[in-house]
Amino acid sequence: MNFYIGIPILLSAAVIQSVWLENVHILGGRPDLVLLLVVTWTIIRGIDDGVIWGFIGGLCCDLLSGGPFGLWTTTLTTISFFTGQPWVYALGPTLIRLALMSAVGTLLAHGTILGLMAVMGYSVSVGNAYQTVAGPAALLNFLLSPFAFQFLVWFHKRAETREGKII
Repeated sequence: MNFYIGIPILLSAAVIQSVWLENVHILGGRPDLVLLLVVTWTIIRGIDDGVIWGFIGGLCCDLLSGGPFGLWTTTLTTISFFTGQPWVYALGPTLIRLALMSAVGTLLAHGTILGLMAVMGYSVSVGNAYQTVAGPAALLNFLLSPFAFQFLVWFHKRAETREGKII
């Protein structure tokens, strides 16, 4: 697939996440749009495309975040690799797999970021972070996963050429 098509989607999601959703707190957390799109694309297209989307989405998030550069790139690439493993396909129908991996992926992503920040010398409160940020974000991503799926399936179908290949 031509990844130039995916870059605007991931960059737009990163901007929305960093600017518009920054002050939105539902149950203490906010949805991680880029993470949700990366997990969804990995479920739809497989590990190869998912890891590339994870890397690109991570770069977009890193460019817009105030944290150390590379946290999101490492995290989203790792989560997409985890989500694309063959055992994930044994979890059931696509929407169930997607919802579960969105929630678990969110929890793992926040854990990865907290772990990397702790290694870099930042003071982190893992229990507080999971209770107030990661848990609610996982619930929101779980609930939003069918909408992300519908959007990316629509996008995937529009990106196909007449020969059935992806442009």
